[in-house]
Amino acid sequence: MLSHVEVTARVTVTPAAHFVWSNRLDLVHDCLVCLRVGRVVQLRHGMPYGLCTGNEHPAPMRVSAFDAAEHGAERRLRCRITSWWAPFSDSVEAGVQASELSAEPWVRLHYRVGCHTCRDSGVGEWLGMEGALESGAASAVSSCPRCGTALVSAVAGPEIDLVG
Repeated sequence: MLSHVEVTARVTVTPAAHFVWSNRLDLVHDCLVCLRVGRVVQLRHGMPYGLCTGNEHPAPMRVSAFDAAEHGAERRLRCRITSWWAPFSDSVEAGVQASELSAEPWVRLHYRVGCHTCRDSGVGEWLGMEGALESGAASAVSSCPRCGTALVSAVAGPEIDLVG
């Protein structure tokens, strides 16, 4: 059966930040190929399949929608992840059953951020710092490692929902 999961996230950026969501994310998912429950699958928007990190095989899932929006200082991301899914028992852990949405859903969304304060000061490497936002993470503030200027803050981690 074809299954869809939607991931949404919000961050607030300061005027000193040059922010962009990365096209890659990591999602915990029950893998239909290796028949293992709770595998981390690496996904990239634009790729036709994911990569199950257990033994690095292609996984039958992909980012089917990637919508980044800007509302003042708020940056929103909404991703739809489409996968093939069917019920199965974990091939290693007896009695563990797969579910359409992992028993403990988790996602890591990647982003890149630059510091306008460093750029304006003539620093050559002001753009391209990487960061990530994870499920279950408490509020966080990301600052420039060079000058300490606050760049990005998040009140909560990303949300994961099973959608029809």
